[in-house]
Amino acid sequence: MEAHVGDHVVVEGARVGMAPRRGEVTEILHGTEGDRFRVRWEGDAHETVLVPGPDMRVEPGGRQLDRTSVRVDVTLSEDADHCEAVARTRVRDREISGWGRARRNPADPELPIVGEELAVARALADVSHQLIGAAADSLESALGRPVALHV
Repeated sequence: MEAHVGDHVVVEGARVGMAPRRGEVTEILHGTEGDRFRVRWEGDAHETVLVPGPDMRVEPGGRQLDRTSVRVDVTLSEDADHCEAVARTRVRDREISGWGRARRNPADPELPIVGEELAVARALADVSHQLIGAAADSLESALGRPVALHV
């Protein structure tokens, strides 16, 4: 079930006669088990994390572009010798995700933070390159000619 920040969720009552709850999605939490939504409920403005279920529906909200911030979510998975990072962001209607991996050399000490930092840096670099490509594509479409963007 796909939702975006600003959309509304409606959760049907758990019992007969119980009124549905309605809230606004304030954050999308990406995870290996699927997305969860941080929701600010109408009435009491209480916030909870909601796992989508069959008793929930999403209604499009009045999405407005927040020109002051873009959010990047990074998810890490690791074992003793490897760390992988997935970085996700949304710029307007374009969703971009990047991937990075770090592997510990067997001769190196066990310092998980180093693998995490490298994997995140590589995932963010991947996102960065994709954003530059997206910007070039947008500019080429607007200008009607090839462009080269330099970083």
